[in-house]
Amino acid sequence: GFFLVTLQGNYSAVRKHIVWKRKNMDNIIIEKVINNNIISAYEKSGAEVIVMGRGIGFKKKQGEVVPADQISKIFRIKSRTLAEQFKELLANMPLERVRISDEIISHAKDHLKLKLNQSIYVTLTDHINSAVARYREGIALKNMMKIDIRKFYPKEYQVGMHAIEWIKEQTGEDLGDDEAAFIAMHIVSAELNAQNITDVNQITELINTVLQIVRIHFKIDLNEESISYERFLTHLKFFAARVFDHMEYEDTMQEIYKVMVEQNENAFSGVKKIAEYIKKQYNYKLTIDEQLYLLIHIKRILDEQTK
Repeated sequence: GFFLVTLQGNYSAVRKHIVWKRKNMDNIIIEKVINNNIISAYEKSGAEVIVMGRGIGFKKKQGEVVPADQISKIFRIKSRTLAEQFKELLANMPLERVRISDEIISHAKDHLKLKLNQSIYVTLTDHINSAVARYREGIALKNMMKIDIRKFYPKEYQVGMHAIEWIKEQTGEDLGDDEAAFIAMHIVSAELNAQNITDVNQITELINTVLQIVRIHFKIDLNEESISYERFLTHLKFFAARVFDHMEYEDTMQEIYKVMVEQNENAFSGVKKIAEYIKKQYNYKLTIDEQLYLLIHIKRILDEQTK
């Protein structure tokens, strides 16, 4: 067994008895046992963290040192509110589902380098827990946005497909690609700091319309395999989020804008179409900077067409 002491104890004595597997894990002290596999604790720095590990909370008390070899994951959640919501959520959740969610988030962040708001820990974990539970009751939800999600958010959809594989390995349940698209929507939502999934639906609709305007106005087929198309999509994703947040870019590029507009009248005619549509539909006036970015992307796409 481990030699555990309370807060006032002698740290060096404890250290000899603990298998140090990782850096930064010197003496994490239990603040509260949430369940057998989850505790909230304080790091040496005084920061509050949530620690996961099989059996890590079993027969443990406040003030004891967390055995380093039982730690499988440390969640460092900056927002107090989020951390509290996360603890509440984890209290009654099977460890495997928390692990799956954590795997998915790590995969999105580390492999695909997606920047995610930490709210994803709450929203996705909650979603996966309910999705598995629903599936076991024989309820499979259809995702009306699946085709759009796959088309407009290929990276996030890939995360969703990975997730389905993991869930199948861990639980034996195959949730299918409708569910992969739901998971992708949660990832997109966290990238855009959207409040909820409805926002992702609206954002996706707006992207759809902008692409449609470009197709019709320039009478072209978009090459969905091309890099310029992929870049345009990424831009539109965040552009659409700004439209719904009514966030405006500062205008910093008047000079370049003038030159670019003069040199690219054809491409700019498409930007004007998009700007008019957005003003009418969402009462959002595109700043010069927003117009310039759209112009650059559309110019790239048109240049590619003439190659």
